[in-house]
Amino acid sequence: MSARHVRGHHYSPDVAIAKNTVVDVTVSTAHALLRLRGETASRALAELIVSRYAMLDDDQKSGFFAALLDEFGADRAEVNLAIENYRNEPTEEHTVALAEAADSRRLDLFRAINTAPGGIGTLLDMRTEILARRKTHPELAPVERDLKYLLASWFNRGFLRLEQLDWTTPAHILESLIRYEAVHEIRGWDDLRRRLAPDRRSFGFFHPALPDEPIIFVEVALTKGLATSIQDVIDAPPPEIAPSEVDTAIFYSITNCQSGLRGISFGSFLIKQVTEYLSAEDPALTTFSTLSPIPGFAAWLSNTHPDQDTADLDALERLCADYLVNARRGLLPADPVARFHLRNGACIAQINRNGDTSPKGLAESHGLLVNYLYSGQDLLANNEALVSDGQVCAAQQVTDLMR
Repeated sequence: MSARHVRGHHYSPDVAIAKNTVVDVTVSTAHALLRLRGETASRALAELIVSRYAMLDDDQKSGFFAALLDEFGADRAEVNLAIENYRNEPTEEHTVALAEAADSRRLDLFRAINTAPGGIGTLLDMRTEILARRKTHPELAPVERDLKYLLASWFNRGFLRLEQLDWTTPAHILESLIRYEAVHEIRGWDDLRRRLAPDRRSFGFFHPALPDEPIIFVEVALTKGLATSIQDVIDAPPPEIAPSEVDTAIFYSITNCQSGLRGISFGSFLIKQVTEYLSAEDPALTTFSTLSPIPGFAAWLSNTHPDQDTADLDALERLCADYLVNARRGLLPADPVARFHLRNGACIAQINRNGDTSPKGLAESHGLLVNYLYSGQDLLANNEALVSDGQVCAAQQVTDLMR
């Protein structure tokens, strides 16, 4: 049985034979799966691939991914024939035939794996693992793109189900909220209890294929006016009942729980659905805003203004406004959180000094936080202005800082 070369890895002969034997058996099963047409037999092989993939170690996964790249691409002969047919007769029929021929065989394999119990989880893990190898194995990009293409269609936002979380929610889902929270760490069950108090709301989005695995968590604080400090939000003592004077919903954490879905955006759908839910629950809520981190600010400041005195909060606010409005990655904002909310059509409402005094907040943005305002905005117009012309929506008090 021939050894399969994996870039960046070197094995001793005996170890390589053992590892390649496991990988080759899994790859052979994948080839057999694509040859079969019967639903029962193909499903059995798909289940076998799922179980075998689960037993692969990191090096073996790299070998399996290399096989997906080398052995499951498009059929070159079919592609060449389709190209020749199109050149001779550029009809719509030949255009469709060329597009179908150009599809990799990986797509059919991934679709078949998805039919097995646990198949979708396997595909999510594959993309997670390949994304982690982007720097060491850039040649795997076509495999990652195929996975992203299918996952983006299977995890269409129309399939997601919104559920409010409370103390009746199953414990394993609440444990997931503690485990996955990536924006502001949940410091145990007491901290979680605070986030489920009467003046707070927590929501989970779930997919039918993963009914017990949350896709995204959204955490909201009900306040009077805009919240400007995350410590005031997560450390404030909980009230026994929901305060009656609240008029604002503050989205202070949006966490993607599935790293295999990284880069697959659900956009404004998430906030829109939670906003509609909260508005129906309490019509007194008229303002919907975020209290968001600025994760790229400190690094940008260090690169562009290395001598800046970070104790000068007035200067930090001015420079932060410049960063949010003008620092770009192409036409879009350089800051990843700004890019998410501004592409959704939100507007930069205000910048808050001492908004996050945790070690993480000080390291990322010297303690600054920002409110992105959703209510009172023409979200579609703001999105089009940004995507088409690179125009960032910012309140007057933010643009005034830059002057």
